[in-house]
Amino acid sequence: MTIEIKPVETAGDKKVFVNLPWTIYKNDPNWVPPLKMAIKDQLNPKHPFYETAETQSFLAFKDKDVAGRIMVINPKAYNEFHGTNVGFFGFYECIASIEVSQALMKKAEKWCKDHGLTSLMGPFNLSSNYECGMLVDGFNDPPQIMMTYNPRYYLKHMEENQFEKAKDLLAYEIDYPVSMPEVIIKIAARAEKKNKITYRYLDKSNFEAEVDRMLDIYNDAWEKNWGFVPMTEKEFRHTAKDLKSIVDERLVVFAEVDGEAAGFIVGLADLNQVFKQIPNGNLLPTGLFKLLTFKKRVNRMRVPTMGVKKKFRKLGLETLLYRKCQLNAEEAGIYDKCEASWILEDNPDMNKPLIRMGFDAYKTYRIYEKPLS
Repeated sequence: MTIEIKPVETAGDKKVFVNLPWTIYKNDPNWVPPLKMAIKDQLNPKHPFYETAETQSFLAFKDKDVAGRIMVINPKAYNEFHGTNVGFFGFYECIASIEVSQALMKKAEKWCKDHGLTSLMGPFNLSSNYECGMLVDGFNDPPQIMMTYNPRYYLKHMEENQFEKAKDLLAYEIDYPVSMPEVIIKIAARAEKKNKITYRYLDKSNFEAEVDRMLDIYNDAWEKNWGFVPMTEKEFRHTAKDLKSIVDERLVVFAEVDGEAAGFIVGLADLNQVFKQIPNGNLLPTGLFKLLTFKKRVNRMRVPTMGVKKKFRKLGLETLLYRKCQLNAEEAGIYDKCEASWILEDNPDMNKPLIRMGFDAYKTYRIYEKPLS
């Protein structure tokens, strides 16, 4: 057996890198094929993420057949923000071979050492602001939009490569309609009246200004969270632009206190239910029609982000925003399940309200880390 690790350099290499998952998951009924155009956008050197990071991607070949891939990242903005010296890995895919996995990770570790980094952590595709975490529990269900999925044997790969848990990320689920506990409804009513809390939906006609408000709240709300790195305005706008055409305004809710934007929540239709019907990952010729008619094909939604400014943390806005988004989703009449993800395992300000509202933790994702001696 011959194993060779090569850097991704040419257009042909990039094509192989993008297409590898179709080999890894060809017999997995729960895998959702990503849109190739979305993956290519993330890998495009002109993507705003690369203005604050340095990366290198590698392909693994076993007996000349492609067998694995990985991206290694020097996340300069993350390290500057946290005062650390860590490297990230992401876009990890590999056949069921410990030898191939170890060869990939050995190359990734060497790249990190050559760049003066002292540990390797991941998976991050590209940072915690994008898809991240390795699924360790909940393999019997397809992932929701912008969440990861992987074979169970990847956990063995991490173990054999001497990676250990850095942090677990939880995904919660609840069935609609929700019978909200009466005590929560009463507390919400009192809080709204006492603090002059009002709500409004996303105004797409004033989208740029709305994105400004969301960025301000996002970077303030998440600043102290483990793994967080602020998004630049350019990066945040790039992400928001991708979502503008598919987002339902009524599922993006702002909470205002005395007229000041204090927090927001984003609910997204689980378009992975549509992408699963586009097996080759290409929108054309039929995928675009399926995407445009997604309301006939989707019955799940996901809340990927919710943030409340630090100075408004004691008002219970987290619960109020979830409640408002839930009511709007039920009114839409197409959703019967909602996922809230991901939530840090040790973040009580997020976990406790979800549990009180009746959410169940049903999937676990893990960030791994390994010191580099």
